[in-house]
Amino acid sequence: MSNEIKSKLIFIDYKVKEVILRRNDNFESDGSPVDVAFDIKHKTVKKDNDMKIILEVEVFKEAEEKNYPFYIKVILEGNFETEGEDIERFEINGIALLYPYIRAIISTYTANSNIPTLILPPINVANYYKSKKN
Repeated sequence: MSNEIKSKLIFIDYKVKEVILRRNDNFESDGSPVDVAFDIKHKTVKKDNDMKIILEVEVFKEAEEKNYPFYIKVILEGNFETEGEDIERFEINGIALLYPYIRAIISTYTANSNIPTLILPPINVANYYKSKKN
């Protein structure tokens, strides 16, 4: 591979740090689709050429109070090596690499929990990142 297309961010691995799934047994469906309400947070730790991104997604916070079918939270830790100091670009790309794993985990957990399978929508990571910086 030529150096011109080689990424300066190298994805080493990821770890699932936490998964919480709480079913809302009081959920009352009126038959209409439930709008997906979710929040994303991230934290980045960079030391020399090593970078760790902790990505957290919470879906249907306050499930009982807001009549959502369940609550789920996933925290994932991604480990990367970097070349250079473009932290913002590394964070955006790192989050873009980790988010599909969280989507898959949430889909798998909900599908195997006998509740409606949830597939989170794709996100624009650059816009998410900008919104968190403001």
